[in-house]
Amino acid sequence: MIRRTTFKIIILALLLSVFISACGGSTGEVSPATEGHTDSETTLDGKTLLEERCTACHTLDRIERASMSAAGWGLNVREMVGKGAELNASEQEVLIQYLSITYP
Repeated sequence: MIRRTTFKIIILALLLSVFISACGGSTGEVSPATEGHTDSETTLDGKTLLEERCTACHTLDRIERASMSAAGWGLNVREMVGKGAELNASEQEVLIQYLSITYP
């Protein structure tokens, strides 16, 4: 009985340590070498940004019905960032360009 309980505790501890190491233990700090740059900046295009970030709060249909100039989309995107949309400056520009070409 004691061996079985000890075995379960050891297995649980191992699983927990694997889970913690898989999470990376990041402190959230940005090193100076990568400050302002993320992996998503180089891989995300406007359509992906729209689908991943904007549709968290809005339906795609709502966005597709909208029609704005580049300046209008710029104001709209910056307003959404002010309300909590998670887009850095580079991502905002990519998204604004995509929206203004796709939904003029």
